[in-house]
Amino acid sequence: MKKNILFIIIISFLSLSCSTEKNGVKFEKDGHFYIYAVINDSIEGRFVFDTGASGLYLDSIFVKNHNSIIKSILDTARMRGAGATGYKQVLLIKDSVSISVGNYVHNFTNSPILKLTDINGENIAGIIGNEFIKNQILIVDNDKLTLKIDTVVDTKKYEITIPFQFDNGRIYLPVDLTMKKGQTVTSKLLVDLGCSDAIILNSPYFKSLKKSILPDNIIDYTILYGGALGGNSDGGDFRITSIKLGNDIINNPIISFSKDTLGAFSKTDYDGLLGNEILDRYNYAIDYHAQKLYLTKNATSKKNFKSSLTGFYAMKTNDVAIVMSVYYQSDAYKNGIKLGDTIVAINDKKVKDLTEKEFYEEMNGEGKQIKVTVLRNENLIEVSFYLKYLI
Repeated sequence: MKKNILFIIIISFLSLSCSTEKNGVKFEKDGHFYIYAVINDSIEGRFVFDTGASGLYLDSIFVKNHNSIIKSILDTARMRGAGATGYKQVLLIKDSVSISVGNYVHNFTNSPILKLTDINGENIAGIIGNEFIKNQILIVDNDKLTLKIDTVVDTKKYEITIPFQFDNGRIYLPVDLTMKKGQTVTSKLLVDLGCSDAIILNSPYFKSLKKSILPDNIIDYTILYGGALGGNSDGGDFRITSIKLGNDIINNPIISFSKDTLGAFSKTDYDGLLGNEILDRYNYAIDYHAQKLYLTKNATSKKNFKSSLTGFYAMKTNDVAIVMSVYYQSDAYKNGIKLGDTIVAINDKKVKDLTEKEFYEEMNGEGKQIKVTVLRNENLIEVSFYLKYLI
């Protein structure tokens, strides 16, 4: 389970060179994108590329370590994030900040400073939004693991064309959701590469859906940090009959919903997010100028949607792993795992001795029994549970 709504990322990019290379540049991906970019010609940083954002957002620790980015007095701005919090005052860099990826350069102004390390881990410089692409084309090949920014798109490579609405720096698509008993609703979704899930429905929209069309088996979760401005986020998952994206049908997907009464999911003029668990099934091009999304199915297009196996998500940070989200119907929760727990060992192996890959591999295998050692209130507690899919 990678339930953080927007920015839990456990990947790393290979070095990203000139974005105009013929075949694009290689990347690594696990639900999200990282870009290694250079700020103001000299400062390298690791950035999330996020179409759910419009501008540039810088991490507070990164700015502290590279304070030459700030040339004049900081301003303030009011923002709200994806977590269940209201608007907050944040510091704002008014100076122009140049971001370069290879030979591709863009200048940002009015860049908020946010605390991103709690969500993204220690190696995070910031978030880059749609303004970076300007009026060009983002081309993502998930088969070859390449990404590039270009001025033209070969439309013959794509099977599906969907016009989108581009408003206030964000992309919106109409998507048909067929619930149980064949009842279909059309939802206006924000295309969000910062979201690892398939779809997350906003609180008012989910509440507006008739209970008669919703599936009976709904599972509930809480996320420790719902977004860049903090605040726990409450929601859940359920499985529906299908999603229709353009003229393509995606069967038996699991979609999520928010129950937050504060924060970005509590009141919007759109219905939810369309994330990478859907988009990863395609190679695609986003033409910002023509406002069209081009899709062609790739090798993972028929991959089955699976629910959480562990019942929680823990983010490994060097010597420990922190429980960032938990499902209340899970065996792990019923046997004692709590949100915010610090895991120091798994199956009698110390977390600090495991690589990130080894840590997550310990929690693979349906039916397998897992034992974790948790440090809670300065006490060591052992919790055992079985791995099983929730829906």
